[in-house]
Amino acid sequence: MKNLFTAFLLFALTTTFSQEEQKRQISPAQIDAVFSQWDTPDRPGIAVGVLNDGEIVYTKGYGLANLEHKIPISAETRFHIGDIAKEFTVYALLLLEQRGQLSLKDDIRMHMPKLKSFPNSISIEQLTHHTGGLNNEEVFKALAGWRAEDVFTKEQAYTMIQNQAKSVPNSGSVQRFSDAGFLILEDLIAKISKMSYTDFVTKEIFEPLGMKNSIYDTQGAVIANKAQGYFAQNDGFISSNMSYSHTLLSDVYTTVGDMCLWSKELGNPKIGTKQMVEKFDGLSVVDGRTLEEVNTSLYTGGHRYWNFRGAKKLYHVEVAGGYASKLIRYPDYDLAVVIMGNDGAYNGYAGTGASALYIEDFLDSSSGEAPANINSKKLSKKQLANFEGDYWDVTNHSTRKIHIVNDTLRYSRGPGNESALVPLTKNSFKMISPAEVTVSFDAKAIPKNMNVTVGGDNFHLIAFEANASWANDLDMFTGNYYAAALDTWYSLTTNQGKLLITHPRLEPVQLSPRIQDVFTGDQRHFSSLAFERDLNGTITGFQLATSGVANIWFKKEIPSSQNLMKTK
Repeated sequence: MKNLFTAFLLFALTTTFSQEEQKRQISPAQIDAVFSQWDTPDRPGIAVGVLNDGEIVYTKGYGLANLEHKIPISAETRFHIGDIAKEFTVYALLLLEQRGQLSLKDDIRMHMPKLKSFPNSISIEQLTHHTGGLNNEEVFKALAGWRAEDVFTKEQAYTMIQNQAKSVPNSGSVQRFSDAGFLILEDLIAKISKMSYTDFVTKEIFEPLGMKNSIYDTQGAVIANKAQGYFAQNDGFISSNMSYSHTLLSDVYTTVGDMCLWSKELGNPKIGTKQMVEKFDGLSVVDGRTLEEVNTSLYTGGHRYWNFRGAKKLYHVEVAGGYASKLIRYPDYDLAVVIMGNDGAYNGYAGTGASALYIEDFLDSSSGEAPANINSKKLSKKQLANFEGDYWDVTNHSTRKIHIVNDTLRYSRGPGNESALVPLTKNSFKMISPAEVTVSFDAKAIPKNMNVTVGGDNFHLIAFEANASWANDLDMFTGNYYAAALDTWYSLTTNQGKLLITHPRLEPVQLSPRIQDVFTGDQRHFSSLAFERDLNGTITGFQLATSGVANIWFKKEIPSSQNLMKTK
C-alpha cells in the first residue's frame, strides 16, 4: 500500500510538472494585443495583472485613470472592486473559524441579538452562500423610496432586515444574492474579533499578504492613485458619482498587483490553510444538497464556476459605479488573471482571452458544437413557426423571444444576445452555446409553454400576448397599495391606456402585461408584479419580485365606501 501511494504521488508530481513545462511562455506584446482597444490616450481604460505559477509575471495599465487631468492608468492605479470584496469577508470568517472563535454552522442568532425576532435558524455558512433567505437590503432600500444620496444608517438597515422576519423562507431553501447577509457578517466579524471589520481585514489579510495598495473607503475620503469611474454618453464620457453606503463597509479600492497577491493566497495559502481554501472554493448548498458544478454555479461569497473549453474557471465579476472588474482563477493550472477598468462597461471577456494565451495547449480546441455535429431532426419552417412567440420566465421574471431567422429557430434574450436552436425531436432543441442547454415546447398547451434545462436546473416559461384581453380593464388594478415590510405606499393609476405605478420619491414606472394578472415594469426593481384576487375576483394586492428580493406583499387599500358596505 505504501508503494502504491508513493507511485501515485510520483505520478501526480510528474503530471503537475508536465503541465508547467507545457504551459506557454507569453510575451508582453501578446498580452498588449488582447487589451489594444483600451490602449488609447483619450479614453478610460483598463489594468491587467497575471499570476502564473505563484509569481506575478505581468502588470500593466492602458488608457486614462482621469480624463480631466490626463492621468494614465498604471499597475499602481486603484479601482473600486465592489462585490469582489465579499471574498475578504468570507476569508475573515474562515480565519476566525480556524482559530476556534466561531463555527460557520452556528446559528447567527447566537451571536447577533438584533436578529432574535427571526423564527427560523440562519447559519453563518448560509449567509456566505446567499441562502439565508434575506432580501437584498440595497434593493429593499430603493423600493422603500430611499435615494442613493440619502443618509441611510445601520439601525435603519437592521429595521428593514427585521421587517422580513415573518416572510423570510426557511433558510437554505432559496439562493438569493443579498447585501443584507454580508452587513450582518461584517458586524459579526467585528463582534468576535473585538476590532472593527475594516481593521480586522486590513491587519489579518491585507498586511500579511503585502497588499499595501488595498484600502477601505467608508466615508468618501481622498484616495491616492484612484481611477475615476466613467459612463459612456453619446460620443464621450461622463463622470460617475459613487454613492457611499453607510451600512456595508466593504468598499475596497485596490490594484491588480494586490489582487494577484490575493489570488496567490488562494492557490498556496500563507495566512490560511488548504482546508480553508477548500471551504472557500466549495459549491453552495441549497435544500441540503451541494449544487452541481455547471456554468454560473455559485460558490462561497459569490464567485462562480465556468467550464472554459474544458478548464475549470472560477471567477468573480463586478460592474458598478463606472468601474468594472473581474478576477479569474484556474486552480488546476496555477493561473490567475485580474482586470480592472473605469469605462463603466463589462470587460471580463478580455481577461478570459488573456488567460487562454497561457493554457491554450490544455484547452478544448472546439469553440462550440456546430449544428453539423448534432444528430438533428429536420423540421419545416411551418413546424418551427408553431414555437414562435414571446415567453415569460416565471422564475427569473424576464422575457424571452423565440423567432425564426433564415430557417433557424433562435432564442433571444434581447438585441444582440441570441442563440440558435437545433431540432432534436419534433418539439425539443439543443441550444448552440458553451453550456449544455436544451429547450422543449408544448405548443398544444393554452397558453403554449417552453421549458429550458441548463445542467440540472429547469426553467418554465409561458407564452404571452402584449395585448392580452385580461388586461383590457386596467382600472381594476388601480388604487393605493401598502407594503408593511417596506413601510411605504405605492399608487397605481392609468394614463393614456397604460398602467403606471408611482411613489412620491421615485419616477413613475410603466407596467406591461405578461401572463394572467402579472405585469413587468420598464425600470429596474419592478421585474414582476403578480396580483392576487379574492373569491369574488376583486384585486386584493400584489407580490413584488425582482433581482435580490422576492414576495414583498403590497396590500390594496379598501376605499372607505367599500369598508362601510362590508360592515352592513
